[in-house]
This record gives sequence, C-alpha cells and structure tokens, in this order.
Amino acid sequence: MAGSPPSDNALPLLRAAHLLGGAQAWQALLDMQDCGVVVYDANGCLVTCNEDFRRQYAPIAEQMVPGASFEQLLRLALAHGLVPQAAGQEASWLESRLRDFGHASAPIERQMADGRWRRVSETRLSDGGVLYFSIDITELVDKRAALQSALQQARLASERLEDALEALPAGFELWDADDRLVLSNSELARMYPKIAAVLKPGVSFEQLVRANHAAGALAVPQEELEAYIERRRLERSISRQPADHATDEGRWYRVYHRPTRHGALVGVRMDVTELRDERAAAERARQEAEVARRQLADAIEALPDGFALFDADDRLSICNARYRELYRETAPALEPGARFENLLRYGLAHGQYPQAAGRESEWLAERLARHRAPSGPQIQELPGNRWLRIDERQTRDGGIAGVRTEVTELVRREQQLTELNAQLAEAHAQVEALSQTDALTGIANRRRFDTRLGEEWTRLVRHDATLGLLLVDIDHFKHYNDHHGHQQGDACLRRVAQLLAGCAARPTDVVARYGGEEFAILLPHASRAETAIVAQRCMAAVDAAYIVLGTSASAGQVSISVGAAWVSHGEPRRQDRLVRAADEALYRAKAAGRHCVVFAD
Repeated sequence: MAGSPPSDNALPLLRAAHLLGGAQAWQALLDMQDCGVVVYDANGCLVTCNEDFRRQYAPIAEQMVPGASFEQLLRLALAHGLVPQAAGQEASWLESRLRDFGHASAPIERQMADGRWRRVSETRLSDGGVLYFSIDITELVDKRAALQSALQQARLASERLEDALEALPAGFELWDADDRLVLSNSELARMYPKIAAVLKPGVSFEQLVRANHAAGALAVPQEELEAYIERRRLERSISRQPADHATDEGRWYRVYHRPTRHGALVGVRMDVTELRDERAAAERARQEAEVARRQLADAIEALPDGFALFDADDRLSICNARYRELYRETAPALEPGARFENLLRYGLAHGQYPQAAGRESEWLAERLARHRAPSGPQIQELPGNRWLRIDERQTRDGGIAGVRTEVTELVRREQQLTELNAQLAEAHAQVEALSQTDALTGIANRRRFDTRLGEEWTRLVRHDATLGLLLVDIDHFKHYNDHHGHQQGDACLRRVAQLLAGCAARPTDVVARYGGEEFAILLPHASRAETAIVAQRCMAAVDAAYIVLGTSASAGQVSISVGAAWVSHGEPRRQDRLVRAADEALYRAKAAGRHCVVFAD
C-alpha cells in the first residue's frame, strides 16, 4: 500500500471500516501507512488525512481539520514557505494549482520544504471527491540523479576521449581481439588516403592490408603478399619495438602497437619523415663538422705560435704542441677539461713563472683577472730568461682563445737597449754634473749658479718667497799665491770652498765658484737675519781654519770679505740688480779694510 495509491474502490472500503469500527479505527488504519493520504469531498473540503501527511506540513497541522478547504490549506502552506517550487511566483502557482486540483493526468514529483522528494497522485472519486496520495521517493530521486550524473560524466569522458584522439598529431587505431578495427581517428585516414574509405569499424587488419596493396600504396610483390601479412600479424602481436614503414609517397611512419588486458590492440602511427630528414641532415652536419674539426686541429698544430682554447667554464678545450713546448713545466697538466686556474697553480708549484717569485698569490689574482677580461697583449717571463707575448680574446660563446708568441730575442735586445740607455743616461748625468761643477773646487760653477739664480728668481716673483745672496772674496789671495805658489793657491781655494759649503748646507742652498778667488752663495727662502748669520758663519769658519797668509805665522792668516744682498716678494726687481747690489756691498767691504760683512742698502 505504501508503494502505490489506493484504487477507486478504496473509499468504500475505508467508509466500511469507519462504519464497522468507528472513526478511531479508520484513522488508526490511515495513520499506519508510510505514505501521505488525504481525502477531499466534492466541494474540495478536507474529509480526513493521516499522520504522514501532517508531518509533511507540520507548521499548519492544527488547521488540517475536516471542513477546511483545499484552497485555505494551500494558502497557509504558501504563507509558511512549505512549497519551495512556488517561491517568488506564489500567485501564479496558486492559480495553476487550484485549476489542476483533482485533474492531474499523471503523478507529479515535488520537493518538500525539508528537501525530500514526494510522488503525488490525485484521483477523482466516483462521488466527486479527491483522493490525494503521496509517497517518499527521495532515495529514488537521488539514485536517478546519481545515474544521470554518471551518464553525463560518461558522455563527457567519451567526448573528451574522442576530442583527444582527434587532436592527436598521430594516427590512432584500436583493434579488438579478432583483429578488427574498433576505433580510429581522422589523422589515420589522412595518413592513408588511398584506403580512407574502408577505414571503418569492423574491418579486419588483413582486409586493410589487401586494400592498401590493391591501391598501389604497398610496395610488396604479389607473390610475397601472404608472407608479408603473416609477418605483420606476428609483429603486431609480439613486438614491443616501434617499426618504421615507408609509403609510396616517400613518407615515413613510425608504428607503435601495444596489447590491452582484454586482448585488444592499440596502435599509434607517427609521421617521422621530418625527423628522419633532420637526423640525416644532422649526420651530414656531424660528418662535415668532424672534417672541419680535423682541419682546424691540423691548422692549429701547424701554427708557429702556441695556441690554446678555453671554454665558457674556463676549461681547456684544445692546445697545440707548440703551446706544450712553450709551457714545458706545465705540460703534464695540459689535459682537456683542466681549469685555467688549476694550470696556473700547477705552473707556480713547478717554477713556470719567475715573475711570480715571492708574490705568488698577488700574481695569480692579477693573471686570472687579465685572462678573464682580456684588454691587450701582455709579456710573460718563463724560466731561462725566455719571454712570451700573450694575446687573448673572448669568443662569442664566452670562452677564451689565446696565442703565445715567443719574443725572447726581442726582449733580450730590448734589455740590452735598456741597459745601454741607462749607461748613456748615467754618462749624460755625469757630463751634466761636470758641466755644472767647478773642476778645481768641486762645488757648483758659474753656469750652475746662473741657472739656479734664474729658477729661484722665477719662484720669488710667482710666490711669497725671499732670496739672500752672498758674494765672498778671499782677501789678499794674490799675495798668498805669490808666496806659496799656484798649487798651494789651488789648495787654498779648495779649502775655502769646503768651508763655505759647510756653512750653507741646506738642500736648497747653492755655493758656487763665481770667478778666480770669488765665491757666491745663494740662500732661497732665507730671511735677512738668516742671510747675515750665514755670512758671519762663513767668516768665522775661514778664521777658524787659520790658513797662514805668508811664509810665517807672523804674516797673518787668510780671511774673507762678504757682500750681502737680500730681497723679498714684495720688492720685485730684476735679478741682475740683486747681483749688482751684492757686488757693490762686497766692494764697500774691501774698501772698509776687508775681513768684514757689508749688507747692501
């Protein structure tokens, strides 16, 4: 009774139960059903309903009393939100439901407010009443939805599979256990246009082979066709390796066959014509590259200079015999793949680089920097006073190509030239010194004095400087020379020159023989007072030397007269005026009786 609505004869039975057992027995009978049962009279008023129906509409169960009209109960259900399908269109739904009440031609399925589903049947009874019957079909609806979803997923999966097979850039074929075609894609038909018309499900592999042969697309003699078919059948069943097949159009297809768990066979055919062409081209290129490599290696070996190539990781790629000969100490380590830095370290450990002696770490860092960023040729010393010129360049792929040219003879000639130039410079310096030195006394001569006076005068004019000048004359030198002779006179001049040089000993001071028995002392940056002090010091030094003037001590001793002049930056004048002033002061000193210092005005 729970699975289907009561027949038109059910109402008399229910009424009989009501008459025999009373209203309570009748209601108890209805409440025992696990389906909803409602009876309306011919006027659409409620006669009775059972407990299952009341549970469906629990919020309005108290209004479900005999005599309540169908429309009243329907409006209450809408007001309490018990009809989900009417949400948002309550008025139109109510009108439609009232119109169809008791006239439904077939059961309807309806979702209740609690989310469960019911199948509702309304049957018009012979007395004009309506029997409303509903059963819970939630489980059925769920199963139906799950089935529908599964069917949808299966359909989508099938469509995806078909799309995937059609999108493959290769021919696809599926054969059943009887070696008949089950499925293929359009790419397979494109690959075999001459048998595309027979590539239909159900066709056997043998039929396709024969059709292909008949179309002239299979280059097999007629007498060998049967053997070919048998061999292909065997290959398809047991071989796991791909096989390449050529067509009459010059295309090459690579065929893969794999059996499934159920005895079927899956085949994939890929066009490998371009691949085979590329491989053939690559092989030709490899052979040409090998020839070029051998030619390059021969050319490198024929070079008169050492050559080495390092890759982008600074590892040795190739070097010629001349390179090994030049770096004989490092030769055992010159193997392809050796890092340049490791080769340098090996060479340092074996005395390859004399220039690095005592500063190995610094030399290594400098050499690596020059190697990794070449900026021009460099000269490198090897043991035995041998020399190389290194020319390195960076290659397009980041490597380093280097040429080593032996320049030993050139460097040795340059060394000889450098040595000769040094000797010449030293000789020139000696000549220059001699040209500015008084031969008799060993102090500066007049030429040196004039040069320094010009330099100091220029400095005086340009900068805030001072300049002192002393002109010194040996008193009565002619008398000394007449009594002692010229040799003793020369000795006297040398002695006085030494004494004066000792009194003006600053690095910038100049003590020169001015002429005959006259000397000049140039005092750059000296004050007037310092100039006077030097003059007095010179007189005292000569006095202390006590050079006897005549033939006996009673004849007195050699003395000097000094004329002093001084000028500052604030008193610019010509340098000859300074000399003239000192000369005039010397004249006055002699006129004053000699053996004194006179300062120019």
